Amino acid sequence: MERRELIQWLVATAGLQALDTLDASDLLALGRDVHRRGAARALAPHAKSNVSVAAERILPGAGVAGVTPFIDKMLADWYTPDERRRFLAGLPELDARARARAGVDFLACAEADQIAVLTALDDEVTALRAARGNAANQHWFAMLKYLTVYAWCTSEAGMRALGLFPLPGRYDGCAPV
Repeated sequence: MERRELIQWLVATAGLQALDTLDASDLLALGRDVHRRGAARALAPHAKSNVSVAAERILPGAGVAGVTPFIDKMLADWYTPDERRRFLAGLPELDARARARAGVDFLACAEADQIAVLTALDDEVTALRAARGNAANQHWFAMLKYLTVYAWCTSEAGMRALGLFPLPGRYDGCAPV
């Protein structure tokens, strides 16, 4: 499956139809609010940097799309305390794996080492998914990967790349003529 095809599939299945009741200006305002860059609320500075680099390695262009502030906002405002704790408790694993592989923290690694660390985590989640199904979605790396793709797909940059921006007007079949 091609990356763009996967992203289109994720957008199509992410429940965006629930947003049909919003008109285009409200939907755009919602997207801008979620993607607004502000002070980190759930991510400490080092964690925020790790998320930024990991997201960029998972999906190039994540930085331009504002993925890290989106993830921070989702962790602070949408995730349950248990989900947030699980995600934040897993992030130090990036540094631990990078130190075991290259002798330095994740941020100081060469890009190839960063990608190798992320690929190993992705392989573990894939194996977990094969063994336990949707339970793998509880793994912190599965959460990071999902949030990265979701943030990119709902950003203006992602929507432009997917040909979904500008947003078309709302269809209202019962509108007066």
